[in-house]
Amino acid sequence: MAILHNFGRVILDFGALNQLGAQTAALGFRRPLLVTDPSLAALGLIDKANAALTPDQEGVPFGEADPHPIVASVEAIAEAYKANGCDVIVAMGGGSIIDSCKGAAILTGNPPPLVQYSGHPEKVTGPVAPIVAIPTTAGTGSEVSRGGGIHPRVGEREFGIGGEDLVLPRLAICDPELTLSLPPKLTAGTGMDALVHCMEGFLSPKINPIVDAIALDGIHRVCTYIERAVSDGNDREARWHMMLAATQGGMAISKGLGMAHTLSMALSDTPVHHGAVVSVSMPVVLRFLEDKVLDKLDRLAEVMNCRNGGQVAAAIEALNDRVGLPRTFRGLGYEKNDFVELSAYSTPHRFNETSPKKPSEAEFREVITELLA
Repeated sequence: MAILHNFGRVILDFGALNQLGAQTAALGFRRPLLVTDPSLAALGLIDKANAALTPDQEGVPFGEADPHPIVASVEAIAEAYKANGCDVIVAMGGGSIIDSCKGAAILTGNPPPLVQYSGHPEKVTGPVAPIVAIPTTAGTGSEVSRGGGIHPRVGEREFGIGGEDLVLPRLAICDPELTLSLPPKLTAGTGMDALVHCMEGFLSPKINPIVDAIALDGIHRVCTYIERAVSDGNDREARWHMMLAATQGGMAISKGLGMAHTLSMALSDTPVHHGAVVSVSMPVVLRFLEDKVLDKLDRLAEVMNCRNGGQVAAAIEALNDRVGLPRTFRGLGYEKNDFVELSAYSTPHRFNETSPKKPSEAEFREVITELLA
């Protein structure tokens, strides 16, 4: 059965943050909880958001969100929302902050613990706070995605939340101005995360030609502009296209994810960057999937300017090289040697449900062994 998803309203351009007040007022919101982490609060992000509100709106600042999406932070955001009589959560930051706010939105009208709703959206029977997402990185696409990832504590593997439109932001304000200060390493990791979102969504066996077209366009944008964004953070044209590509990646994963993101979940109990993990994984995953996705690899080759589908994996490796990402998990600083545990964890993971080929535990171990070389 084909399900053609819609997404929330997206405002994208330099200066889009200035639309916050008008857009939220049009939705009937008068008392937003303005959420970000301490570093972004210190850079004046909450002040900028407050300045963008209309005179009859009153923003409630919350600049203490943990930069990691952990349960304690989620609960603190939810409590601040309820204690201050807020009517919308404005999530300002990277995917971690936006995901934390998604978890908090559930807890504003439903009892803890949050983990009870993981894989069970039907248990969410109370109200869920509306969300407005303002990304400050160009990669996760959480501003338009239907789910999020939360860690019980730092150093523990994350669990998923969401389902259908449960935590889908009502509005995404995507202002590339907010990404100009991203350092090269973070620009590369988040940008390649967008690429893999588009790829895994496109490769999913689910049927959605509209999302496929969005994914292919997003892949072309990343391949065209990421090197410029990494080498010159003030390249406004490159930043604009990377912001759009990130949002397109968030739309693409409405079709599902796959093995690269399964591996990122397996490594989510370590401090290695999620975007870098999926980007390093993708060439190895593509070679594993090759016999199942030959026609789609040729489509990927077209938008990546490769001669044929057989060159796609090597092209991603080369792009990783050029933006400063390694080819193995060791290059990311991953030090464990837990091949057996990683493969046992990865094999039953829900992301494999939309992989073109569902690997056995032995096959996962082969992939992981190559990535830990």
